[in-house]
Amino acid sequence: MFISLLERYNQLKSDYESYQKLAEETIQKQNKEIRELDKKLDMLSSIIEISQYINKCLGSDEIISKINDIMIGILGVNYSSVYLLENRKLKLKCTNLYNTDHHFKIREYNEHKLSKLTPCLANSVDNMCMGSDIQVHSSLFMPIYLKEELLGAILVEHNIYNYLNQGSIKLLSALSNQIAICIENNRLYNKIKENSQRDFLTNLFNRNYFFSAIQEKIKNCGRGFAIIMVDIDNFKNCNDTFGHQCGDMVLKRVSSIIKDNLRKEDMVARYGGEEIIIYMYDIKEMLDVYNRMSSIRKSIEREPVEYNGKLCFVTVSIGISISDNKDENIENVENVIRKADMNLYKAKNSGKNKVVY
Repeated sequence: MFISLLERYNQLKSDYESYQKLAEETIQKQNKEIRELDKKLDMLSSIIEISQYINKCLGSDEIISKINDIMIGILGVNYSSVYLLENRKLKLKCTNLYNTDHHFKIREYNEHKLSKLTPCLANSVDNMCMGSDIQVHSSLFMPIYLKEELLGAILVEHNIYNYLNQGSIKLLSALSNQIAICIENNRLYNKIKENSQRDFLTNLFNRNYFFSAIQEKIKNCGRGFAIIMVDIDNFKNCNDTFGHQCGDMVLKRVSSIIKDNLRKEDMVARYGGEEIIIYMYDIKEMLDVYNRMSSIRKSIEREPVEYNGKLCFVTVSIGISISDNKDENIENVENVIRKADMNLYKAKNSGKNKVVY
C-alpha cells in the first residue's frame, strides 16, 4: 500500500510539473504575442501620428523634407533620401547625404534596366559607399506605390552592419503606404489651389490672385517694378463677326503670346473681359519695358487666329506705368495701376494698336 501511495504521489507530482511547464510555455507564448501586438500598436500609432503630421503640411514645399526627417526619427537611421517620379524618372527631392552615387537601384530604374521596383534590404560588412568617407553597412530601399502607380522611393541607410532587418521592411512598408496617400493628397491639394488661382479660359492668373500676390511681389521688386495694362482692340466686333468661340480663341492666343514673351519672375493675370494686367520685376528704365511691350504688340498683330477657314486679325493697346518707390503699401500699387490704366486709355483714344507710357 505504501508503494501504491508513493506511485500516486510521483504521478501527481509529474502531472503537476507537466501542467506547470505547459502553463509557463503558454504564458511565455502569450507574453510574446502581447509584445508583438504592442509593437504593431506602436507602429499603428506612429503611422497615424505621422499621417496627421504630414497632412498638416499639405500645400507646403517642405512636405518632402518633413517626410525625410520622419524617416530618420522613426527608423533611427543615419541617412534618408526621398525620390519622386517626374517625367518617368526618379528625381532626388530630399536627402541628408552629400553623395548618392551608391544608389544603384535608382540609377538602374532611370536607365530603364528595371521595369518594376520592389523592396530591397542589403547588409554588407564592406562599405557600400565606396570611395567616400560616408559609411553605409545597412540599407533598405522601399518604392512608394499608390495602388499600382509608382510615385517615388525612399532609401534609408545606417553605418551599423545588420541594423536594418525584416522588421524594418514591415515598418517602412506600412509608412510608405501612408506617405503615398499624403503625397497624392498634396498633389491634389496643390492642383485645386492652382485651379482656384487661374482663369479657366486663358490659364492666366485670375484678378483675385493677382491682387493677393502683388503685395508680396513688390517686397522683392529689385530696382523697381512695372504694371502694364493690355486691352484687345475692337474685341466686341470680333465676337459679333466671327462668334464668341472665335473670341475665346483670340483671348487664348493673345494670353499665350504675352506669357511666352515675359520672364518667369513676371506675373500675368486676366484683369477682366478682354483686359490683361502684367507685373514686371526688377525694372530700371521705361525703355526696356516699352521695347518688350512693342515686340509683344507686333507679335499679336501679325499672328491671326484661324476660325472656320477664316483669319481673324486682332491688335492690342497697351498702357505702362513704372514705380521705383520701395514703399510696400497697397496704395502705391494702386497708384501705379491707375496710371497704367490711364495710359491704356490714351492708347485707345489715340488710334489703338500702340504702346503708351
